Amino acid sequence: MSDSLSDNSTPRDTVSVIIPTYNSADVLVDALSSVLEQTRPADEIIVVDDGSSDDTESVCRQFGDAITYIRQSNAGASTARNTGAAAASGCWLAFLDADDVWDPEKLEIQMAALERHPEAHFTIAAANVWSARESVYYKYEWTGSLDPRKLRSALLVRNIFTGLCSTLVVRRDAFDAVGGFADGKLSEDRRIALDLLAEHRGLILQDALVSQRAGPASFGDPEIMRRAMLELINDYLPLFAHLDTSGRLLRRSRARVYERAGMHYLEQGELASAAKDLAQAAYLWPFMANPWRFLANACLGRLKRYRQVDGKSDDDANAGAATQAA
Repeated sequence: MSDSLSDNSTPRDTVSVIIPTYNSADVLVDALSSVLEQTRPADEIIVVDDGSSDDTESVCRQFGDAITYIRQSNAGASTARNTGAAAASGCWLAFLDADDVWDPEKLEIQMAALERHPEAHFTIAAANVWSARESVYYKYEWTGSLDPRKLRSALLVRNIFTGLCSTLVVRRDAFDAVGGFADGKLSEDRRIALDLLAEHRGLILQDALVSQRAGPASFGDPEIMRRAMLELINDYLPLFAHLDTSGRLLRRSRARVYERAGMHYLEQGELASAAKDLAQAAYLWPFMANPWRFLANACLGRLKRYRQVDGKSDDDANAGAATQAA
């Protein structure tokens, strides 16, 4: 397999695509095909197999010299992305999860935007997120403030950039400056966004350039989700203090974690666990609607299992405005 850049590219605009994968052979073909069908071809495609036990390697071999295949012992998606970045030759690094697919014009649109704004160090875009329950894609885009301080405050509460790990295009020097993705950590999308926004300029596009499907990376256990979110909060306590000395942002963020865990428990029918987490959410931030809805329905005997929009985000994929994709 080839690991060289295209002859017609220059060092300043070369793009290396990095795809981490773990036991995703069934969907990896779609991801790779979406990269190979780009109207602005990638200069390099690297697949990092994070210790899969399925047919991932065989799938990659089918593409021959079009991709570079790297296998490592299982260490998590963040480490796999960093492995790919270390092996990449491009000036720009573009990431794609193995269970997602790019729009054919994804790279062309983002690279054109970066060319128009040479001061930018990275760009992300909106995403179409698949709802298995409704069999439809919903577009999630950030429509709020673009002020870096407000963006970081919002990110500390929830994931406002749905699909970031499949839309991010970042300059290598900026990626290296923040230390890449957080090895051994979950919520890696929020973490790298927080870190990039601290020192680098970004472009947030409202074009939906990726179709995101639920896959092996999805959160299925509310307890794992809760622990990961609380760990993120603890890791960024200095930033909370810097952005908000009142402590309200910290309380709201912690409440959000317990609300999300409680709602996930509720949709799984685990009412006792849901009640415990939703009560904690209401205690921390009594302005949230879901804990009080739960209490009202419990009192009225009308509790039922709920379903959220399917997706891989650590929150409920509500990055801002959500509209049904055309």
